[in-house]
Amino acid sequence: MGKVVLYIAQSLDGYICRENGEIDWLWDDVDYGFDSFFQSVDTVILGRNTYEQIFDLTEEFPYLSKDVYVVSRTQEGSDEFATFIQPEQMAPLTHMLKENGKTSWIVGGAMLIEQAIHAELIDEYQIFIQPTLIGRGISLFKANEKEHSLTLKNVRTFDDGMLSLSYTVND
Repeated sequence: MGKVVLYIAQSLDGYICRENGEIDWLWDDVDYGFDSFFQSVDTVILGRNTYEQIFDLTEEFPYLSKDVYVVSRTQEGSDEFATFIQPEQMAPLTHMLKENGKTSWIVGGAMLIEQAIHAELIDEYQIFIQPTLIGRGISLFKANEKEHSLTLKNVRTFDDGMLSLSYTVND
């Protein structure tokens, strides 16, 4: 059976990006296990804004070796890098991928994460906390109408102060 993983970094004060979507505060000079995680992933799922931001940050699309789905209310079909799906298609897609033994990575952004949490699609949370206070921005977690119980599976600290927390969802 596959799984759906939220693998993401946040500031110590809980933000995944600035109010304008910038992630300039985020350290990118250390791997923190990302390469190993990325190799374990079959499918990448992103929100449309996050997908578009990738092209502003890099010249080469970083997920060419993966199946990529972009959740969008406005775009349909596909382009050379991704297949666009409507938000209501995300749950059936992730269930099908899990049944086929696939590991899916929920990349972000915040609206997509909120939808995935609300629909109880995430099996594992891998949260990296960077010791930086950015003051304001877009929070990783929004208010949610349901309580979600998690079990801590691993804590890892890095010499530079980065903290990695891994949780699984309790059934």
